[in-house]
Amino acid sequence: MQYKRHLHGYVLETTQENVSKQSILLIIKILLASRSLTKSEMNATIDGLLTLVTPTSQHEILPIIRNEQFHYLQVHNNQPLLRIIWQFSQFIIKKQSVKISYQRQRGEYKNYTILPEAVIFSEYYFYIIAFNPEGKGNRFFRADRIQNYKPTNNKISQSYADRFEDGKLRQQIQYMQPGKQITLQFEFFGIVEAALDRFPNSIVKKWYPDRNSVLIEAKTYDAGAKMWLLSQGSLVKVLRPLSFKTAIKKEISAMLDQYESNSTKN
Repeated sequence: MQYKRHLHGYVLETTQENVSKQSILLIIKILLASRSLTKSEMNATIDGLLTLVTPTSQHEILPIIRNEQFHYLQVHNNQPLLRIIWQFSQFIIKKQSVKISYQRQRGEYKNYTILPEAVIFSEYYFYIIAFNPEGKGNRFFRADRIQNYKPTNNKISQSYADRFEDGKLRQQIQYMQPGKQITLQFEFFGIVEAALDRFPNSIVKKWYPDRNSVLIEAKTYDAGAKMWLLSQGSLVKVLRPLSFKTAIKKEISAMLDQYESNSTKN
């Protein structure tokens, strides 16, 4: 705080040494690519970030983001998120239980009393990870589907085994689909880094130069892994676990049946 005689008061002065224009540009670019906020929230957030750098730096950044900001399309929800994310972050710090009204996938609503544990962003959406005493475990709630919420006086206790580690989850989950935890092995014929980045704790077990492929092993959850593996088409061949390999083969067969049945009808 510096006293300014000509203003007859104190002014808060800061330096920009810790937040460079390069950092602000990257943050804005990542935010725009996320498509997670409503357009008004996104514009307000960008405006706030730009105030952290000098006017000269702002004039350098604006031409780079202007077109992308103008054509910004949010994901298909009109739910403002900044307030929800902040309030649930406070519930987590205070270990406060909350009663929520949640819109499920098919549109119906259900009430839950939960203990929020973490806020996670993945594939366009923010999720509230919370302990649900009814199911005796952790559940994922998309933040934009929480319609109403109210803190409660209910004391929700959980065992050490139920304790949630968001950093560890980041390494093992795909598309926020938990499922069953498995040790996955698959042969990959595509760009190796693409697979290793999708499974952060994965390792290359073997190289096959004659087939131009690698053997990759990763600890992951089967539901989300299945979605990504199927998206890779002929670039991937699942090897283990055998039960998971069988499930993948059944899914591919069902996909083929869809095309064959449609071709006979059309």
